[in-house]
Amino acid sequence: MKTDTTIRITRTQYRVFAEATKSVGLALNLSSFKRMENCWGGYSPWTLLVCGDARKDEPEWQERALITLAASINTTRLRSCGAGRPELDWSALEDHEIYPFVVWHEIGHRVDNFDHWLIGIKDVEILTECCRRISFVNELLADRYAWSQVRPGESIPLSENGKRLQERAAESLTYLEKHAPRLPFPCRSLAAGQYLDVPEYMLDGHQRAAFIGPEVSRKLVQQRAGYHRKRIAEGYRTLY
Repeated sequence: MKTDTTIRITRTQYRVFAEATKSVGLALNLSSFKRMENCWGGYSPWTLLVCGDARKDEPEWQERALITLAASINTTRLRSCGAGRPELDWSALEDHEIYPFVVWHEIGHRVDNFDHWLIGIKDVEILTECCRRISFVNELLADRYAWSQVRPGESIPLSENGKRLQERAAESLTYLEKHAPRLPFPCRSLAAGQYLDVPEYMLDGHQRAAFIGPEVSRKLVQQRAGYHRKRIAEGYRTLY
């Protein structure tokens, strides 16, 4: 079903999605569409603090890359972007498919993309061409990956852009496969379990910690919430 509404991620969904992202080495954070600068999801290779076990008052910490999701999504606004996508028309998504699609799209950026950082090409012309094409192709690949998870075996519904750009898409993909490196895969997974490998941001206050589960250390949450209040008072920008 497709409706004009705002859907909100549930605690159960968060926990299911967190296990999926941890399977490819990424912790799962929540933010908002506005704070994410008008994005519904994001994958960042930059590492942030992740709590080893959120049930402990004094857990161990590591640094891990994250996927961040908007806690709510306006279905009409997301579908309105469909015509402009490089290939796959997002307006084809049913309401119940939207959050899974966004999650798998961001996972796709980790498991089925070309690597921006490892293009060590000395030929300036080839390097320029790779840089020109890589964002377009990576978005296309992430959409394909997500669609294969949400609608396995179904053909891709083409956006208006996609109908015009099929030749460019095929040529750019072939070019990058010849000249550019892929991100390394498989990835080392994080620890399975709802209280393990939790982003530090998810412990900033009991409302956010409730997405993790009822056994989260209250002392730990109070400590992290106090830390973030101090940072905000000092003028630091938060990520959620």
